[in-house]
Amino acid sequence: MTTETLQPSTWRALLRGANGRIALVLSGGVAAYAVTTYITGAVLPALASQLNGDRLYAWVNTAFLAASVIGSASASPVIGRLGLRASYLLAFGLFAAGSAVIAASWTMEIVVAGRAVQGIGGGLLTALAYVAISALLPESLWGRATGLVTAMWAIGGIAGPALGGMFGAPGLWRAPFVVLAACALALAVAARFSVAPAENGSPDDPRAHGSVAIPSLVMVLLAVSGLSVAALFDGPTRLAWSAGGVLLLVLFLVVDSRARSSMLPKATYARGSRLRWVYLLVAVLAGSVMIEAFIPLFGQRLGLSPFGAGYLGAVPSIGWTVAQFASVSVTATRTRALLRVLGPVVTLAGFVTIAATGGLGGPWMLWWLPALAAIGGGVGLAFPHLAVAAMAMGRGDADSAQTSAGISVVQLLSNTVFTAFCGLLLTTHIGGLTDAQGMAGGLAILVAIGVVVGLGGLPRAR
Repeated sequence: MTTETLQPSTWRALLRGANGRIALVLSGGVAAYAVTTYITGAVLPALASQLNGDRLYAWVNTAFLAASVIGSASASPVIGRLGLRASYLLAFGLFAAGSAVIAASWTMEIVVAGRAVQGIGGGLLTALAYVAISALLPESLWGRATGLVTAMWAIGGIAGPALGGMFGAPGLWRAPFVVLAACALALAVAARFSVAPAENGSPDDPRAHGSVAIPSLVMVLLAVSGLSVAALFDGPTRLAWSAGGVLLLVLFLVVDSRARSSMLPKATYARGSRLRWVYLLVAVLAGSVMIEAFIPLFGQRLGLSPFGAGYLGAVPSIGWTVAQFASVSVTATRTRALLRVLGPVVTLAGFVTIAATGGLGGPWMLWWLPALAAIGGGVGLAFPHLAVAAMAMGRGDADSAQTSAGISVVQLLSNTVFTAFCGLLLTTHIGGLTDAQGMAGGLAILVAIGVVVGLGGLPRAR
């Protein structure tokens, strides 16, 4: 009798026994990353005030995002050298160390350094989650496990601002980072006893060895920097920086496809590959929800209180989670394929609605609730099935760990690029449109292009 026969596709099968202990570790790692993403934004004003660090305010998040991409891209070579268990211990250790450094900081420079260490550990944790799903759990549970992992972002979106509000005073901002360090160490202990020492690559498996794709990483970080710097200028200078950022993204794909050690698995660039189109759809959907970081600003401009505007920004994450828990229960192959198409369409409809109503305050803002829920809900409908499809494509290959980790790499890359793009849209004022309409409209165009190309490429691929 096979493992698949013994493991029905139910939440009970995922959350009990050995599977439950594994699920705790992988979802706990992503939850730690998600919570620190949201909680830092809430306590950052008090932190910067006490440490006189206004000039490095933006670098606290920039260092974290850039380091997260590095950590996520390092997952495959780290697993190849250390095995899955030791990789988890390293990731939780780095996250705990970074959190402790922030808690003990007496200058803003040290906070930025701590965020970088925390980001490397957090990025590695998000990539390891997908590797652990494909390596440690039966395929019948991959969809539910993916849903559980990505639901942690909604928990971060809800719990992070709430906890940040509790500790947002100048004398209290260190406490959340102490708690995060302690939780990371507790999860490291759980990983020590739940994860077998060497799955999906071990120090004795030469196929799993590799190195961090430094040229590809440099290209990505330069591209994001170009898009971020473009927001500081107007006119031709802005256009030049924007074009440079886009060009560097294209060069990243060229360099990565030819490099001996690549960020994405070689199968991504193979002729007739379906994996590239799956990754493209993952990137478009995961990046689209980055608008949630700007929704509180738009809400306050239209008359909402800071508290109400803050939780308005969490609606996409809530929509993602609710839709996802419904979506992962689907087992029919045809229905899964339908959801991979329907999800992006729902997300696009949400952006179109915001673009149409983003300038209307008062009662008209009620339209924002279903629109924001649709943006996240579309992601929730499609994302689990896209992730499972990617993991299935890498099953049995020498780079299967990299294929699974690639989901996180693509997600974090997309988050970083879309955040920079949103910042660019925020400072691009179009006559007659509010900033909310301009951003939603720009993202709608980007999502539409990505969805048309991605869904159009899948049928043509082998």
